[in-house]
Amino acid sequence: MRALAGLLLFCVATIFSECSAFACRLSPRKSSLVLSAEQQETNINDDSTDKGDKGAGTWNPLSLAVLRLGFTEPAWTSPLNYQKAAGKYNCASCGTALFSSNGKFDSGSGWPSFWKTISSDRVELKKEWDGRIECRCQTCKGHLGHVFPDGPTRGSLEAMELASVPETDPKIGYKVQNNSDSSFSRMPRYCVNGLALKFEKEGVL
Repeated sequence: MRALAGLLLFCVATIFSECSAFACRLSPRKSSLVLSAEQQETNINDDSTDKGDKGAGTWNPLSLAVLRLGFTEPAWTSPLNYQKAAGKYNCASCGTALFSSNGKFDSGSGWPSFWKTISSDRVELKKEWDGRIECRCQTCKGHLGHVFPDGPTRGSLEAMELASVPETDPKIGYKVQNNSDSSFSRMPRYCVNGLALKFEKEGVL
């Protein structure tokens, strides 16, 4: 019943988002609370209201449903699943850099996945009632997704990248023969909603 109610609210938010975009096309003025149609067509995640603040802040109702209400977007719906360019993945709410393309991998889960954060103290963890571990933006406390112990094996990753794992990242990957350094041991998998992120391409101001 709870899942059905969540799906219904997500659908309502989707309809609201589409209506907002349609209203922008009809109105000669651009409301400060509603994105312009041109912005939405340019980049689904580029929904900032203050370009002078490095793109921080969002009025996208779908992003807010994830960040503030803890909703989960449907699998395979985020364009960030297929993003291969080098760059940073920032919080869609406050603009804090959370992950980089160096820590991204294809998990096959349907959500953007990362095996490490970009730096210490960027992502905080919280154990939920059902045993899952929620990950949130340390700066604004926005909901990002969850962390699981089935990330990539250590042996499949570059030694230089492994050496740069932030100290505050969780040590929850599956271990082999109680040896955390085994090439078959796994790193964490940050399973993140694409709506909670904004991609900042490397070299683009």
